[in-house]
Amino acid sequence: MDAMKDFLLVFTVLAVLTGAASAQDPAAQHAAATVAHLHDSMLDPASFVLDGVFITKANKRGNVSTCYVFRSHNTLGGYASGRAVEDGDDHNRLSVLNHDDGAGKYQGYDVGWIAPCKDKNIDREITADVAALAPSLYRKVK
Repeated sequence: MDAMKDFLLVFTVLAVLTGAASAQDPAAQHAAATVAHLHDSMLDPASFVLDGVFITKANKRGNVSTCYVFRSHNTLGGYASGRAVEDGDDHNRLSVLNHDDGAGKYQGYDVGWIAPCKDKNIDREITADVAALAPSLYRKVK
């Protein structure tokens, strides 16, 4: 029984330390602020669902992009998917894309000549860290 208590104590300490380290990640903090902006700009912010946040590998010029996958209610009440990218080659300008090509791909996001969020470019996923930080930054709840 004492071994189980020791295991739980060690597990809890590691979980707290891991969470504290991820909260200090500047990429996650920046992405959380961007997700809060996306959330607040939705027609129905309460329906906003964050499906993914990804950091790309550095490209030839050393620039990194941040890619976002999300859903929210549209004017008809159904869910509509969206993508957003902060393109490192474009001074991290945020581009929000709402129209896929019918196959779930978005021009300028994961298909096309300039598409920083192609699967081969993804370095790491930070969805969990961003999802934990972003709600405290939301300004709109309805």
